Amino acid sequence: MFRQILRLSKHSVIYGFGVSISQLIGFFLLPLYTRYLTPSDYGVLEIFGVTQSILSMIFVMGLGSALFMSYFHYEDEEDRKTVVSTALIFLTAISLCFSLVLIAIASKFSLLFFHSTQYTFYFQVVFLTLFFDTVIVIPLSIFRAREESKRYAMISLVRLLMSVGLNIYFIVVLKRGVLGILESGVITAGSLYAFLIPSIIKETKFRFSKQDLKEMLSFGLPLVPGNLGTWILTVSDRYFLLFLSTSHELGLYSLGYKFGLIIQGLIVGPFTLAWSPFFWSVAKEENAKEVYSSVLTYFVLVAMFVALALSVLSKDVLVIMATPSFYGAYKVIPLIALSYVLYGCYYILNIGYHISKKTKYSPFIIGTGSIVNLCLNYLLIPTYGMMGAAVATLISYSMLPMCAFFVSRRFYPIKYEWGRISKIFLTAVLIYAVSLYITNDSAIVSGLLKAMTLLAYLVLLYVFGFFKHEEIQKGKDLIRVVPMEIRTWFAEDGLLFWRK
Repeated sequence: MFRQILRLSKHSVIYGFGVSISQLIGFFLLPLYTRYLTPSDYGVLEIFGVTQSILSMIFVMGLGSALFMSYFHYEDEEDRKTVVSTALIFLTAISLCFSLVLIAIASKFSLLFFHSTQYTFYFQVVFLTLFFDTVIVIPLSIFRAREESKRYAMISLVRLLMSVGLNIYFIVVLKRGVLGILESGVITAGSLYAFLIPSIIKETKFRFSKQDLKEMLSFGLPLVPGNLGTWILTVSDRYFLLFLSTSHELGLYSLGYKFGLIIQGLIVGPFTLAWSPFFWSVAKEENAKEVYSSVLTYFVLVAMFVALALSVLSKDVLVIMATPSFYGAYKVIPLIALSYVLYGCYYILNIGYHISKKTKYSPFIIGTGSIVNLCLNYLLIPTYGMMGAAVATLISYSMLPMCAFFVSRRFYPIKYEWGRISKIFLTAVLIYAVSLYITNDSAIVSGLLKAMTLLAYLVLLYVFGFFKHEEIQKGKDLIRVVPMEIRTWFAEDGLLFWRK
């Protein structure tokens, strides 16, 4: 079991490499962005980002997830190439048609959100970016299916460096503000499209199978309503803040949300990239349920520590890195960080209805959380602003893992380690409570003192009897073995990557 979990951890770490670099570079660019963009600019930029995210879910039609199901259904490599080619041809045709229509009616979006046609070109840039991003889902999914995590990470890193460099050029040198960020996005996405798609076409040729497409759509389309529900959970609060509050409040919330979203970037996102191919590959093994149970425990262990660190240090970091007009953003960070820990748990706890191919339940689970989220946003935001949005996010996100657990156990019951998981949450609450009493006029001193409290995380867990004897022994073994393993992984896979 430890071997399997180590394999999952390996690919999660590598997938997270590019994202981690992204988070770090974004962090160090914070002083730059907060000086060239106002909180209101952040709010406007956020509207473009969330609009692109919801349309992306519709464009992809669940084919990203369905591709894994069809890909692993076949053993023959030629059959797998047909699946990839079919998905690529269909997704290219559909997304191109959709994008052209949206570009033609971009002025309608500008009028709807900003009561002016001033942002028509901005939306056109977003819709063009959307086409490129949709199609490159296919090659990126193939890297995941083949567990070519380092190749995936390298491409993510290239994308990041390109994006950051162009952002700095457009914002600082050309002073194009929000439009400059959108323009750098379309250039980056277009460049990746030009690099990745020809190689996929060369490898798979032009093959099309109606039967494979039918099977992928029958699996993927039921996921779309659930994905839209996920969008409601994730970003609908931005629209409520725009229409029921102010763009300044939206900007503060967006910045605070980005800090909390570090959990998604560093932990949840990389984990889910590795999780889908992993749980399908393990499903037929005798100890599969034991593996899945342990994965949840270890995921919560790591994710809660990162969430705790963000919650404890965020206020002092904002004081050091940002301008005073952005300081208030720290208030929402603990609630958003915890929400994404629960979101990651949802992906693990929904395994039962995925393995049994009962994905029809996904829209109902996401829909329940989405309805709660919409109602709470409507009720809380007019009075409490961004804090109302953060509370609505936490409550609605907590419903996802609960609903997923109760539905999944009907088809594929798993005995999870709830006692151990409760000790993790208790430890995090105690450390966070202690950090609230640490204050100092210097943000640097305050931050260092709070960082020291984080050292108690593993100590308290040990005191509470969280660790099993075999885990302690494995931990000692890993301390000796992991550095050598890491060098081996990167040496071997790095050579393979460059040879490809």
